[in-house]
Amino acid sequence: MDVIAASEAQMRTLLCALAEKGEGKLRRKQLIEACAAQLQLDSSDESPDSVFTRTKNRIGTILTALIHAGYITESEAGYLRLQELPRPHFSAFEVREFILACLAGGKTAGKQELFQHAEKQFGVNATQSRDDNNALRSTLGQELTALQNEGSIKKLSRGYRLASEDKYPATELGGFLREAAHGGDLKHCFLEAIHTKGGEWFEAYSVNLLRAYYQMTGKQVDAGAVTGGSNDGGIDGIIHTTDDLGYRETILMQMKNRHAVMTAKDVREFYGAVCAEQGSRGIFITLSSFHPEAQKFIDKVDNLTGMDGDKLFEIAAKCHVGLLEQGGKLCIDEALLLNT
Repeated sequence: MDVIAASEAQMRTLLCALAEKGEGKLRRKQLIEACAAQLQLDSSDESPDSVFTRTKNRIGTILTALIHAGYITESEAGYLRLQELPRPHFSAFEVREFILACLAGGKTAGKQELFQHAEKQFGVNATQSRDDNNALRSTLGQELTALQNEGSIKKLSRGYRLASEDKYPATELGGFLREAAHGGDLKHCFLEAIHTKGGEWFEAYSVNLLRAYYQMTGKQVDAGAVTGGSNDGGIDGIIHTTDDLGYRETILMQMKNRHAVMTAKDVREFYGAVCAEQGSRGIFITLSSFHPEAQKFIDKVDNLTGMDGDKLFEIAAKCHVGLLEQGGKLCIDEALLLNT
């Protein structure tokens, strides 16, 4: 498969096939690496702008969407399994994509027309139960309403059509960016927009954010990179710094792009990895928050700190990485999230 030309649908199909083959024994990074290997990516260049890194980030974003859509489930231990969907074989994510495809190219269609096309698309007809038929109709109506609320489509007297002037994609990410631009809660939209990008993107973003922070505070950053790989030992990123006196530090990071609260066990395991790797400092970064027991442990250890969603937002605003000031007003750096 041509890596550059591979469509999102082809990527989804490949990820689902690999998840099924893995039989619930693969974690996120392992599945992404298996997909990268299947695509025969050249891993000789792992720089942030390389085809290898950008494609892995793209795979991670698509995997996140598959998990949100219910195609793939993730256990508490982080193992992924292909979800066997009950009949009828459709999800809200599929119906949303179907609606957008039907309205592509300036087409207009009413709700009943869309439903009739959906019956053919998803195989829900008289040979199946009335419940299946009602479920499809209900999901279609819900997604039409959601797309309207996001501003992705418009309802006219003769039906629905795409809001072609809208610069935001009809995705979860586009929805949060649009909400923020229209006066929504900036912090909430920013953190949720990052969450949609997937774990791999979040790791690269966090390294770049910390690089900018250390440079802003007067330290020389000698190196900074995502460690990556399924055998990273719990260390997702590393930064080497030197201060004005020549004192060098090795900062080790772990990033969790999750909504779940980080536990004391999560933090203890990471600190164990920091000690094993002889890091000067450890930074645990999460979009969510820390359990009180986890925070108690962080406060007790001098060379360990935690960055929750609130702190991440604060540092991003201070360093202007992911957040920008335009016209004296703080806003999301849409180009960063849409183009990387």
